[in-house]
Amino acid sequence: MLSEIRKEISELNSRILSHELFDSIETLKLFYDQQWYIVNHDLRSLAIMISRAKEQDEIDFFVSALQGDYEGLKILRVIAEKKREPIPSVVSYTHYLAWLASYANPGEQVLGLVVNFPIWSYNCKRLVEKFKDKYDVRFLELFANVKVDEEKAEEIINRYKGRYLEIAKMIQYYEYEFWEGLRDVEKKGSI
Repeated sequence: MLSEIRKEISELNSRILSHELFDSIETLKLFYDQQWYIVNHDLRSLAIMISRAKEQDEIDFFVSALQGDYEGLKILRVIAEKKREPIPSVVSYTHYLAWLASYANPGEQVLGLVVNFPIWSYNCKRLVEKFKDKYDVRFLELFANVKVDEEKAEEIINRYKGRYLEIAKMIQYYEYEFWEGLRDVEKKGSI
């Protein structure tokens, strides 16, 4: 099922993967401030997903995701300046994740995460390469190396009926908006 869904959203994923990333250290600082907001909220959403999980493998999947975000939050405590307000287009992903946590079944939740992680991870790798000798990239390195057990994820997804294609399109659209929003702010010079 995952391969079919990825095929359906391949054009959107290609747009994210080939997105012109931001260039300045100031935008990277903004990125970290936005991630401070996002990761704080994603942790809460993942905790809700854990509380709604029905099977041990679901709990394990969400706990693993939560642990990764928690490690990221610990890094952000140090490197994020935490002085910029959330930009709605940049942080909309976390609001959709909260919706998934509250209203989707565990299969839909896992699908959203497993569709998104590799794309997010790839762009983090691109940013590591761009900024590794210029600024702190520990947060980016953490997520650049995210590994997901897709076989286990597929088992969970197949256990449920869901609006899988819709969820995949939505979460990836919000991912695209994240990168677009950061780039727009940089182009306008209003960081």
